Amino acid sequence: MKYIFLMTISFAFYNCASTQNQSTNDGSSMEKALKVKSIEQEYKIASEKCSDCKMKNQRLIFNDKDKPFDVLTYIKPNGEEVKYYFDISSFYGNF
Repeated sequence: MKYIFLMTISFAFYNCASTQNQSTNDGSSMEKALKVKSIEQEYKIASEKCSDCKMKNQRLIFNDKDKPFDVLTYIKPNGEEVKYYFDISSFYGNF
């Protein structure tokens, strides 16, 4: 009986821990970059996330494994800067 109780508790903690460690890809960082298939898709997503914003710049960056990312920087109406990270590895270099 004690063994079953311990297994149940261990399983519950494992499920909670694995759920907490899952990151959502919201584009807020390179680790949470949104996967896209085109530059047009990047612009569409960014404009939906920040409809009243003005684009400041777009940069191409690479992680330590040479994976390409686009970073779109926008200015919100209140002057705050916001960045959106996009994983462009599915099409980068395929011209």
